[in-house]
Amino acid sequence: MKKIIPTLLGLTAMSGLAIILQLPTAIAMPTVKTTDFNRQPPMGELGQTLGKVTTISGVISQAALGAKASKLDLVLSIEAVNNLPLPKPVMMQFQIFETAKVVTPFLGQTFRYVGYETGGFRGVPAEAFKWVQAVSTTEHHFQTVYQILKEDLREVKTKADLVRSNDRRVQIIGKYIATHGQPPTRENANVVEPITGIPIVKTGFATVKIELADGTLVPLYPPLNKLSRRPAQEVKNFDGKWVSIIGALASQPNGAQIKSGSSITIVRIDRIELYQAR
Repeated sequence: MKKIIPTLLGLTAMSGLAIILQLPTAIAMPTVKTTDFNRQPPMGELGQTLGKVTTISGVISQAALGAKASKLDLVLSIEAVNNLPLPKPVMMQFQIFETAKVVTPFLGQTFRYVGYETGGFRGVPAEAFKWVQAVSTTEHHFQTVYQILKEDLREVKTKADLVRSNDRRVQIIGKYIATHGQPPTRENANVVEPITGIPIVKTGFATVKIELADGTLVPLYPPLNKLSRRPAQEVKNFDGKWVSIIGALASQPNGAQIKSGSSITIVRIDRIELYQAR
């Protein structure tokens, strides 16, 4: 028994040595060629392959640039893809396709966009500066962006649409109807609104309502808002014509009338143009 134990120990030691000697070296990562990307695009940060058209929703946020941040450093905080919520929001830079009729978003705006995630290498590899003068840049890295093709907005064409879309960003479709103010007279030249102090008839002006398909009238801005006095060129271009307005709706203080739609007005206009039915 005394002779067997050393033998076993020796075998164990040798086995251990054999195991150590047989440990694999660092695993070589497979080489990925650009041609592989053409056959099978890589998966993006949104859980979809790059180039796949999707619908995303979320809120416009500010890039985390610290002291260098400004309102111009806007990014998408994407909360859902194809109506499916993400485990946590994904922050992503964006581009608006050059022929897309999409208004540049503003900080805090909610969005619903149709587009696709794409990507490419950004920055400069450090070794490049052995050959050229150094410039301010980021390290060479792969980065994805979301290419916006279309803003997916709820269309407001009737009173039912109006009530359902209160306090939302929408596309309002209807007829542009201008009501022209009276030219100034000696008696009313100095009359002003008691709250805003805006001259009522200092010059000729026009207020506007959008007539929906069922006859519902939606004011362009609340009456006491100075923006309710519409520019003369705008009135000339659109009066009596069907228009499409990208903007936001909100109810006014007489909220009891929300159900009828009579207290809901257009409180923000990002784009107005002639409506062309598809």
